[in-house]
Amino acid sequence: MNKFMIFHASGVDSSSVHSHDAGTNIDIAAFPTSSITSMSADEDYVYLWFGGATQFEGGWGGTATETMEQAKVRLDVGEGKENTVIKDLVTLINGGPHSDGSILFDAVNGVWPISNVEAITIYRTTTTHTIASDS
Repeated sequence: MNKFMIFHASGVDSSSVHSHDAGTNIDIAAFPTSSITSMSADEDYVYLWFGGATQFEGGWGGTATETMEQAKVRLDVGEGKENTVIKDLVTLINGGPHSDGSILFDAVNGVWPISNVEAITIYRTTTTHTIASDS
């Protein structure tokens, strides 16, 4: 069984959705750690990208020049802590065999598996991108 990352951004209620391009009202999601394709950062944020985690990605019916975005999670992090958070995430994900199978990021209850994480936004998008040719 895969280890999962669980992201609980806010309370699940009647306005909750499972997909939204801006991450609005996606209150909880879980992704297998094996689907992480990359991590990146910009000021005050760390992004985790997940392959095969959107409704249509990989065989949704697009063309050779059009593709679906991958799902992503944005972690709001402490000032200047982007590098530390990425290092801590890699260590956590690759950690030893004694795990309950999940890594919980819970903004509702203030439960974080690593330090310096302050908030979560979950993006499960239905947006396509056109890939332009250089010729």
